[in-house]
This record gives sequence, C-alpha cells and structure tokens, in this order.
Amino acid sequence: MKRYDVPRLIFINKLDRMGADPWNCLAQVRDRLGLTAAAVQVNIGVENGLEGVVDLVTMKAIYFDGSSGEVLREEEIPADMLEFCLEKKLELIGTLAELDEAMEEYYMEEIHDIPIDELKACIRKHTLSLEFCPVFLGSAFKNKGVQPLLNGVIDYLPRPNEVKNFAFDPKAEDETKIEMIIDNKKPFVGLAFKLEET
Repeated sequence: MKRYDVPRLIFINKLDRMGADPWNCLAQVRDRLGLTAAAVQVNIGVENGLEGVVDLVTMKAIYFDGSSGEVLREEEIPADMLEFCLEKKLELIGTLAELDEAMEEYYMEEIHDIPIDELKACIRKHTLSLEFCPVFLGSAFKNKGVQPLLNGVIDYLPRPNEVKNFAFDPKAEDETKIEMIIDNKKPFVGLAFKLEET
C-alpha cells in the first residue's frame, strides 16, 4: 500500500478472542509499520464480553444486537468508560494536531467537543494524503464493528472519481503511462492481477 500510495483504514479484528488487546496492536502498528495512526473507536468490553464500540468522532456508544450483530443500537457512552474515551479522543486529536493547525488549537486547549463534520474532514484529508491511518475495532466474525468500518470507508477513503488511474500504452515502445478516464462510452479497460500460469 505504501508502494502504490494507497490510503488505508486499519481494522483491529478478533477482539472477542482470549487475550485480545487492541491498544497493544495499535502500538505495534505505530512501531513496526511506522504509521501515524490513532483509534477512532474504543471497544466496549473485550473477549466474551465484547458488546460494541464507542465512536470517538460522534462520542456515541454503538451496540451490535441480534444473533449476528446485525442490529445497530446507538446510546450514550457508559459512565464508567467516559473518562477513558475522553483520554482516547484527546490522543486522536493530538495525533491529528501534529498534521493540522486547526486540530493543534483544539489539542492545546484540550477541547474534546469538536464539530463532527470538522473532525471527519480532518481525518479524511490526512488519510487521503497518506499522513494518517484511522483505526477501527471489532470482531468481523460476529459482525461487531463491521458496519462502522464500512461507514469509515465512505467517510475517509477516496471516491472513484477522486482517484487517478494510470495504465501503460500498449502501442508505445517505451513504458509511457497514460491516465485512464472513467467513461462508460469508451472501450472497456480492466486490470488483471495475481495471474498464475498452470
């Protein structure tokens, strides 16, 4: 992803497993991968007690009900988690403050109540510029955290019309790159990858 300049989100999975520790995983993402990353969620419970996540952008608790976690229920943050969530939100703002002047002001004044649209726009801007990776949490097998992750794809990753795609011109003798224009009226062009000869 670094090689091809692909903006990314990170999903720390399997929080329903024994010994799950999302904060250790996040530290490893920073240390081993060298990424500027911060959680945009806090897990509500862990291992067998995983019930949902707290969205640090909206400061709402999201619970996943139903046999497959398919029903999302939004509530206020549990009182016993509020202080930890505020700490993690300040960490998110602090990470963004290193990249963004507006967030730096909020961070210096320890303001947690940032307008949602402004915070989302800041996360999106720095995710697209490959300077930041928002981190989501959950358990994909139990469908806990999956829908907020998909919402994150919509909120923070580039839309198809925002991405420039390039290909090599097969008629050119050298490897000249040409920009591919997305247009249904033009001839079909596809990308083949992971080809294997048998």
